[in-house]
Amino acid sequence: MLGVLAYNCGPGVVNKSSILKKLKSGNRDIFKTYTAHCRYKGKFHAQLHRRRLTEYLCLFNHK
Repeated sequence: MLGVLAYNCGPGVVNKSSILKKLKSGNRDIFKTYTAHCRYKGKFHAQLHRRRLTEYLCLFNHK
């Protein structure tokens, strides 16, 4: 999942993100943090939000 986010947002974004910090500390509750990466030019983008939801659901195999 972080690879997908790094590909789309850039490795610098992932390295500074709270997602990485949470995962390193063992916290797997990253839903809100991961799906928050859905902005384009500073504005909320619905398609990016749907993409992040799909990525998250694929990773955790939720139905």
